[in-house]
Amino acid sequence: MTFMHKLSHRLALLKDRKVAFPLAVLLATALVFACEKPLPLSSTGGTVADLVISPKNVSVHENDTVDFTAAAFMSTGDTANITVTWSTTTGTITDMGTSPNGKRHYGQYKAGKTTGQYKVVATGDSGLVSDTAAVSVTLAPVAQVSMAPSSATIVVGATVQLQTTLTDSGGNVLTGRTITWASNNGSVATVNGTGLVTAAGPGSATITATSEGQSASASIAVSSVPVASVTVSPATVSLQSGQTAQLTATTRDANGNMLSGRVVTWSSSNTAVATVNGNGLVTAGATSGSATITATSEGQSGTATASVTFVPVASVTVAPASASLQVGQTTQLTATPKDANGNPLTGRVVTWSSNNTTVATVSGSGLVTAKAAGSATITATSEGQSGTSSITVTQAPVATVTVNPSSAMVQPGQTLQLA
Repeated sequence: MTFMHKLSHRLALLKDRKVAFPLAVLLATALVFACEKPLPLSSTGGTVADLVISPKNVSVHENDTVDFTAAAFMSTGDTANITVTWSTTTGTITDMGTSPNGKRHYGQYKAGKTTGQYKVVATGDSGLVSDTAAVSVTLAPVAQVSMAPSSATIVVGATVQLQTTLTDSGGNVLTGRTITWASNNGSVATVNGTGLVTAAGPGSATITATSEGQSASASIAVSSVPVASVTVSPATVSLQSGQTAQLTATTRDANGNMLSGRVVTWSSSNTAVATVNGNGLVTAGATSGSATITATSEGQSGTATASVTFVPVASVTVAPASASLQVGQTTQLTATPKDANGNPLTGRVVTWSSNNTTVATVSGSGLVTAKAAGSATITATSEGQSGTSSITVTQAPVATVTVNPSSAMVQPGQTLQLA
């Protein structure tokens, strides 16, 4: 049988698996076949001369598959019916059986996850004939990035770990790829190079993971750490009427950590005994008793008890103790109620009076007005106790005297009336 007849069989083999090859590859195959020497193996009609695998060179992505065909040829050019085994240096090769006549052998190669140059080998009749194909395994491009969880709600200071899964177009998981992470709002949430998200402040942020031009995102909602408890200090205050005390509210989370910047509202259970302003300043009222002062933040409350003792006025001091006025002038008097120890008392009602209103009058605020020359006693009274100030009123001095007419001519014996 001629060589060209043998070659026609081999070219038909190459076309059997519907793999197209360049003309140069076919010519190179023909040149190799022309130089072959038959192996000394007896077989009907000749000896087994060669085993051919196709395709000879192939490039695949990791995890991809490619089909190979192998056929043995007799020295006569006919295909031989032999046993073929498959092997590979990396990846897997699966024996897919033979053609109906048993002379063409099929193997399916699946690339692994390691890139590089590898071999697929078809071996026949216990190693007497074999052929090798070169396989180039390259990285499969990232087709999709998936992220889990796709959304999360955390409190300020907490963290959440995001995980990404990269897959190729066939859905195969890819590893060892570079992933970049980014947050669109670093004041709310930051993310490190491994996908660990840290909540920085209340609000929302989008975390994005990108690999080879493909991206996936997760929505992060950050809330303030809720107030778990409120403590008011001091827990108790004892006041006398008119006195004040400053209370302080401390908000804490469930772990007992102090929280800052939280809104606190204040209230009193008995405003006749004690009132409290928006800053926690307590003022004792005029009524003895106790009041519960409450500080509330985010639905949590803490309390303090204010005990108020009413201290009676023991004396009243009026300043100045005396004053001299001219008719028409005014002066401001001040009354200071004091307790038995001489301590000033605030918030007490003071009434004013004059014992001689024709000489001097006094307003409800202690403003004295001189009316006529003479003397008057101004009295300030609070809770039955009084203090006084002596007021002396004088006429305003004559500043000038005017004579009209200022000059005149008279005759002896005449009279002139001056005014």
